[in-house]
Amino acid sequence: MRRLLFIASALLALVAAGCPLTIQVRCDESFPCNDGETCVAGACVRVEWESAQVGAACTSDAECGAGLTCGTGFPGGYCLAPCGEGGTCASGSVCVKELGRCMRACGEACSRPGYACRPVPQPGSSTWACAPTSSNGGDGGTVDPADAGCTGQVPLNERCAQACDCATPGADCVDSVCVRTCTRDSDCPDGSRCHEGRHQCEKGPRLGEACRDSFDCQGSATCNAQHRCTTTCKTDWSCPLDYRCAPDSVCVNECTTSAPPETVGLTCETSLDCARCGFCVASGAVKQCRQPCQLDRDCPGGAVGSCEQVGSTALRACRLP
Repeated sequence: MRRLLFIASALLALVAAGCPLTIQVRCDESFPCNDGETCVAGACVRVEWESAQVGAACTSDAECGAGLTCGTGFPGGYCLAPCGEGGTCASGSVCVKELGRCMRACGEACSRPGYACRPVPQPGSSTWACAPTSSNGGDGGTVDPADAGCTGQVPLNERCAQACDCATPGADCVDSVCVRTCTRDSDCPDGSRCHEGRHQCEKGPRLGEACRDSFDCQGSATCNAQHRCTTTCKTDWSCPLDYRCAPDSVCVNECTTSAPPETVGLTCETSLDCARCGFCVASGAVKQCRQPCQLDRDCPGGAVGSCEQVGSTALRACRLP
């Protein structure tokens, strides 16, 4: 107890005397440091690397220096630095957010044989950096995330270290979890949908897809007697983006191609039976799936009068052959 009081008194005396007091975080194999820091004598120390090191040839992490890694998948190796908070990098380098890594910036420093200023990580990207002129002899110039130490195998809503660990294209690593922002279900991979409130892809059936009970469906949607997630509507505005209100007042996928739905001509009970985007319309004594349309040219063949009004509604559908 006396020893603790002595240490506390000594620290207070140092502060009172104007001596700076720096508290460093302890580190070891069980407690690693954050990106941009290295463990020196049991304490995390911020590493300030030289921008010239980024993009240099290498065969191991040790050749790049503390805080950097060697991307051995790059031709001749490539020293990479982690992007700092907010996507910051040292002067002379640029953050490739999809990789979570700093690469050498374009300019005179990009003079390595086989390297040039290119969009990264793939053609058409808005970020440009000093990158290989081709990928494994190909002509695409795409930077494989695995070359930068990324796994590219983490599914949505699972733990990640950087964006390039995520398997879903367009996903980002937010709070150490892979997420994909979205505005509509079609922004998400198969087997998932866009959460109405968070605007992030989540696992679960979309409208019209199979469900066990209403807890499987999103928001106000319910699981109907045919075990499909259902939302009733009066107009297209009542439905989420990429959906429209069918004649029987249920939200169905909006047709996005000129190809007719696979279910055209089949008998149905509701428009949900006419996935991907058909209408269930009475044809005499039975109901059959029809292709929605606005103009005659939207229907196969485009014959005059092929797009006709559905009953007393303002909706239109293609005549059956």
